[in-house]
Amino acid sequence: MDYQKIAKEILDSVGGQENIDSATHCVTRLRLNLKSEQYDQERLENVEGAKGVFFNKGQLQIIFGTGTVERVYEAFAKEIDIDKLESANQETPEQETSSQDNNSWKDKLGQGFKAISDIFVAIIPAIVGSAMLLGVQSVLMTTGLFGLEGSLADNYAWAADSASFLEIIATGLNFLPVLVAYSATKRFGGNPVYGVVLGLILIHPELGDRFDYVQGALENVDYWNFFGINVPQVAFQGGIFPAILTSLFMAKFEKFVTKFTPRVLTFIVVPLLTIVVSSLALFLVFGPLGDLIATGIGTVTNFLYVEAGVFGAAFFAAILQPLVITGTQHMIMSIEAQLVAESGLNYIQPLWAVSIIAQGGAALGMFFLAKKKSKRREISVSSFIPTLVGISEPAIFAVNLKDSIVPFFMAVLGAGLGGAYMKIFDVSALGFGLTGIPGVTIVNPPVVIHYIIGCLLALVLPIVFLFIYNKVKGVAGAEK
Repeated sequence: MDYQKIAKEILDSVGGQENIDSATHCVTRLRLNLKSEQYDQERLENVEGAKGVFFNKGQLQIIFGTGTVERVYEAFAKEIDIDKLESANQETPEQETSSQDNNSWKDKLGQGFKAISDIFVAIIPAIVGSAMLLGVQSVLMTTGLFGLEGSLADNYAWAADSASFLEIIATGLNFLPVLVAYSATKRFGGNPVYGVVLGLILIHPELGDRFDYVQGALENVDYWNFFGINVPQVAFQGGIFPAILTSLFMAKFEKFVTKFTPRVLTFIVVPLLTIVVSSLALFLVFGPLGDLIATGIGTVTNFLYVEAGVFGAAFFAAILQPLVITGTQHMIMSIEAQLVAESGLNYIQPLWAVSIIAQGGAALGMFFLAKKKSKRREISVSSFIPTLVGISEPAIFAVNLKDSIVPFFMAVLGAGLGGAYMKIFDVSALGFGLTGIPGVTIVNPPVVIHYIIGCLLALVLPIVFLFIYNKVKGVAGAEK
């Protein structure tokens, strides 16, 4: 692939550098903020490697897929001299205030979800690696595997030693609030080292266990008295939202203190005040507030998955890809992190898996329905492949929503039924961030077979539904 050629074609198709405000990328898409919404969509769709083009929330997004988009962005950044562009486009304080005043609550909500996504994307490698190690450890510790009486660890010394070692080196999930606080502080523009300190405070071993405290099982709770307020000396194990909220405050407060501190005293005053004030804010404000947010979200997800049973799980799996379209799916990642931190198990990961693979199934269905040797077939199969590793955007935007909503809807229906199957067999994962084929490595070993069956079900059902619908009414884009 000639990435420099691709970059030049994109630049020409959007009206040149003078029409670009900013450029960035996510896991699958090149994102361009344009000064005017004038761009050649057909030409962009024919750029080598492009799997779809759409305009969302004032931003032109070109789907290239994971691995490719990074190289395209690198070439594009070089083509437009990204550093010079960002410097030229920096707003004055008056302009910044004006643009913020014009932001709708929807834009701000989207920015919040994007920030959460950025926080977790940065730490997913550590989380995935830890979860995979725990998956291997679980195989060694599970009773009855391989026809044994007891587990491998019960029968073999090497297996027992390996299981013990893996439990230690998979410690990333045990200290998840530290990772979140580090990443969040860095994302919000603060010193990430302060984020590490905050994370360690969140899980300090000399503080009481928060889960026991909330359930009323913690005896002899000690209290601090701050400004007449009694604050329990309890940690925030599993405190994902307290970590994010306090990190945001800390990053802003650090900048505030730095601005008004004489330079000669910065080295002493800024760290001292930042850590002290942020810690007070954690225990007095953001810790309880974060717990409240986590409890509210937990109540909703608990109702959908536990109280509403199979129907709730089906609905949950069905709405995940519509959330991807709106860009609000990033909040789900924080819920998964909370589940892993609290219980060590994540029941949302299998629902993500079926929702994504179902979109691949619909794309594959359109492949079978398209004319032989047509470009539509080529796009369909190339969009299906990324869903096997957990990426659905090419299938959604390049195929399933291209001519009508029918393929997308059939995928949503297939995802719902796949989610119901996952619930029936209580499929869960030991981490998050991996779905599809790689997701097998973090699924709780005793239910791996049902994870595979559920994904196959979600893959096949949209194809069947599309063939039936095409027979009855006809699907736009299908061979006549």
